[in-house]
Amino acid sequence: MASSGGGRWYHPGVRVGPVSAQRIRLLSDHLTGAALVTGAVLAGVLLVLPTLVVILASFTSASYLSFPPAGLSLRWYARLLASDEILRAARTSLIVAMLATAGALGLGVLTAFPLVRGRFRGRDAVMAFTLAPIMLPSIVLGIALLFFFGFLGIRLSLSTLVVSHILITFPYVVRTSAAALLQVDAVLEEAAANLGATPWQTLRHVTLPLLTPGLAVGAGFAFIESFDNLALSIFVAGQRQETLPMRLFQLLVSDIDPVVAAVSATIIAASFVVLFAVHRLAGFGQFMRVIGERRAQLP
Repeated sequence: MASSGGGRWYHPGVRVGPVSAQRIRLLSDHLTGAALVTGAVLAGVLLVLPTLVVILASFTSASYLSFPPAGLSLRWYARLLASDEILRAARTSLIVAMLATAGALGLGVLTAFPLVRGRFRGRDAVMAFTLAPIMLPSIVLGIALLFFFGFLGIRLSLSTLVVSHILITFPYVVRTSAAALLQVDAVLEEAAANLGATPWQTLRHVTLPLLTPGLAVGAGFAFIESFDNLALSIFVAGQRQETLPMRLFQLLVSDIDPVVAAVSATIIAASFVVLFAVHRLAGFGQFMRVIGERRAQLP
């Protein structure tokens, strides 16, 4: 290989100069970007396509599940609304999800404050421990809670179901609340204290309003996780408590008909409604960017 004037290199049959190297880098960047976009589109299609299939199948006029539907009909939604068992299960899921979300919010905020603003030995271990319930498989956690309640002599009921759901939704609230608390300017709290506000007044009128985006996102995640949960609920629900996912599972085991698709489509719609409400209340996209920016600051 030899070099001639002007910075150009020669090789038998090949000549690469500074301009060519720059073009190669630009081509490589374009190919990388195109590959990432293609992967994102394929992932989106794989996630969205099954959902669309379920929704469309729920409107079939046939007496069996089929796709594409033979005809369009609302008969299976009418059957859903006429089923006392499905409506009772939906009511139970709604009550459990609301109670679990409220409990997770209270415990999550109380835990986030010392984890973010406290300086104590073992803080990293405590943060890791709060994330443990969502790191364990739901079946393993459900079996563990079943044996735990049995060891304490606690009968399975609505209370055990709510407590178990608080356990699995609590980490979401801790994480989002901690990220939001990092955004709170301590100068505002100091100004409120200098103006004569008590710690409780500062918390109520300054800190908590600033935490609203984080609390809303955490509450949305907690509600959806609780409402859609099946694997854990099977082990910790009492004989008289049946959630909507549990009812859906029973329908799949006994007889697969289009009402299963109607129930699934209803759950999907409810999840989207919650996400839309969170987005309108807290600015979901903006807050998720905040979490990404502050993730490195969390233990």
